[in-house]
Amino acid sequence: MLRSSDQEYKITRQIKLGKLVMDERFMPLADWINKKYHVELLNVITDTINDGTTRVQLIFEHQKAVDVFLLKNQLSQSSRKEKTIIKKYNELYRDDTEGSIFILFYAFEPLAREEAVGNIPVKTKDAFKVRYNELLWEVAIFGEHVTFFFFSNQALKKAELEKQTIAIKEAYYALLKPYDTFDYFSFENFHAIFDSKENFDRNYDSNWRSYYG
Repeated sequence: MLRSSDQEYKITRQIKLGKLVMDERFMPLADWINKKYHVELLNVITDTINDGTTRVQLIFEHQKAVDVFLLKNQLSQSSRKEKTIIKKYNELYRDDTEGSIFILFYAFEPLAREEAVGNIPVKTKDAFKVRYNELLWEVAIFGEHVTFFFFSNQALKKAELEKQTIAIKEAYYALLKPYDTFDYFSFENFHAIFDSKENFDRNYDSNWRSYYG
């Protein structure tokens, strides 16, 4: 799994910003993949793992491009497409390749969105919590998802009826947007989730690992 803290992401971020370019050696592979599958690769990164296996990380901009290489259930890679890319990789780089090849497909956008959420300063988030401390028990972040916990189910229902949840989402979105470097967030696709401490305690034993498991 690629994370926004990984070097591969940081290099690709510089490419997206126009400060770096993809390794020229992999341009032929990228051009071939783009034309064959009608996608757009941002970066290709290779290294050697385990017993000499070549790991090829293909980093696309959007998740919809990665989905092209997944099975219909979106949970597994298409072995047919993976084998086709491995065959092409061998054609282009057979002199550099020893042992097996392992292809990984990643999307840049979800990681950039996660980074944007994570870049909101602690002081800013704390001030937000103070602002809504009479309504919210906690504001929890998991990846790009932000969950706003009311104290009880009844309080949550009341807030929804009075459209306080929309106001909370709008306020947090305003905090987030300055850190959305690539303009990937809109108000509609900002994953604001509303829940309650009552549900967290009752159904997840007050355990964050269980809640996000």
